[in-house]
Amino acid sequence: MRNLKFLFLILTVCAFGQGRTISNLEEKLPKWQEEYKVPGVAIGIIENGKVTYTKVFGEQRIGLPANNESIFTVASLTKPIFATVVLNLVSQGKLSLDEPLYKYHLDPDLKVDDNLKKLNARFVLSHQSGFVNWRNMSPSKKLKFNFEPGSQYLYSGEGYEYLRKALQNKLGEDLPKLAEKVLFKPLELTNIAFTWQPNWDMKKVVYPFDKNFGEYEYAPRTELNAAAGLLTTIKDYTEVCAYVVNGAAFSKSVFEAMVSPQVKVKDNLFYGLGWEVIPELSNNESVIMHSGDENGIKTFAVLLPKSKKGMVIFTNANEGYKVYQKVVEAYLEEGKEIFEIKAKKMVPTEKYIIAIENLENYTGTFQIKENVTFNIVEENGKLNLVIPGQKSVRLVAQSEKVFLVDEELKVEFVKSENQSFDNVVLYQYGVKSYEGKRIE
Repeated sequence: MRNLKFLFLILTVCAFGQGRTISNLEEKLPKWQEEYKVPGVAIGIIENGKVTYTKVFGEQRIGLPANNESIFTVASLTKPIFATVVLNLVSQGKLSLDEPLYKYHLDPDLKVDDNLKKLNARFVLSHQSGFVNWRNMSPSKKLKFNFEPGSQYLYSGEGYEYLRKALQNKLGEDLPKLAEKVLFKPLELTNIAFTWQPNWDMKKVVYPFDKNFGEYEYAPRTELNAAAGLLTTIKDYTEVCAYVVNGAAFSKSVFEAMVSPQVKVKDNLFYGLGWEVIPELSNNESVIMHSGDENGIKTFAVLLPKSKKGMVIFTNANEGYKVYQKVVEAYLEEGKEIFEIKAKKMVPTEKYIIAIENLENYTGTFQIKENVTFNIVEENGKLNLVIPGQKSVRLVAQSEKVFLVDEELKVEFVKSENQSFDNVVLYQYGVKSYEGKRIE
C-alpha cells in the first residue's frame, strides 16, 4: 500500500509540474503571437508515450477564432507521415528498404543506369537520393542525379515523390488508401489526409499570413504529394507522433533504422529515416525532429524516443518559426540545446572585399519559379540573402562572383549580356539546386 501511495504521489507531482509549465506557456504565448504577428498557433504535447495536451490559440483567419477542429496545412511535416506509412509496410514485408525502385517506376527524365539501380527507399527517406528538392527549381528543369545515391545528403521532395509512385505501382494502391489502411484507420484518425477531403468543412481551414498579418491567397491542396500538403488537426498529428515514439507497428530493426543516423548533415545532426536525428544530447537523450516551411506555414515536431515525450507545433505566419522555437524551449528542458545544434552553422572566412559603391550591383529580387522569390539586400555595408519567412543571412564573398552562407549554401552571381549580375545560382552541399533571375 505504501508503494501505491508513493507512486500516486509521484504521478501527482509530475502532473502538477506539467500543468504549471503549460500554464506558463499559455500565459506567454499571446505575447509571442503579437510580437511576431502570428494569428494562430496549435500545440500538442506527448508525455510517457501518450498525448496529454492539445490546444489551438488565436485565429485561423482574422476575426475567426481557431479551435481544436481547425485544419492546418503542415508543409514538409507531411514527410514523417509518409515515412511512417512506408516503414509500416516495410515491417509487414511488403517493401524492402534496399530494393531498387526503378523496377516499379521510371521517371521520363531518367534512364536505367547504375545510379538508378542504386536508388532505394532507404536513400530516399534519408535524403540521399541524389535529386535536388524540386526539378522545376533546377537550371535544367529536369530530374537528374547530382551524385550517386547513398553517397551524400541533399534534401529532396522529388525523392519522396519517386518513392510514392514506386510504392503505389508495386502494391497496386494509391497513397491515401495505403495510409488509411496501415495508419489512419488503426489509430481511428478522421481529420488527417494527404489531400483535401470532400466531407470536410472549408470553414475550419487555417489560412497562412505574412509578417504584417496579410493573408496569402490559399486553397487546400487537392494534388497528391508525399512530401508536402498534408492537412490535419493538431490532435490527429500528435496522435501519430505518439504512435511513432512508442515504436509504431515497426519491427525492432526498422525502428532502430528510423532513429539512427543514416547520413551526416553537420556536427551532431544527421538524417535517419523520415526524420532529422540528434543521436545524443548532453543529458543522454536522443532526438528525432522535422520542420515544415512554406509561405505563411511554419510547423515543427520533435520527439525524444528514450523518454517517449515530444511536442508538435503548427503556426500560420512567416515568423511562426520564432514562436515554435520559444514554445519548445519553454516546455522541454532539452529545447535550447536542440535548437543550438539545429542552428549551428560554419562561419565562412571573407576572401574578397566588395567595394561599398558596388554593392548595389548585386541587390534586387530574384525569381526561381512562379511565386517563389528571394532578395539580395545591402545591410550595414554587407550583402544579405533574404528568403521570405526566414532570417536574413550574410553572404560572405569568396570572389567577385562567389559567396558562401555556410557549409550548406553557396551563391554564385552570373553576368548577363550587359555585364550586370542579373542571374544567380544557388548550390546546396555543392550541388547546383536553384537558378534565379532578377525581376526587380
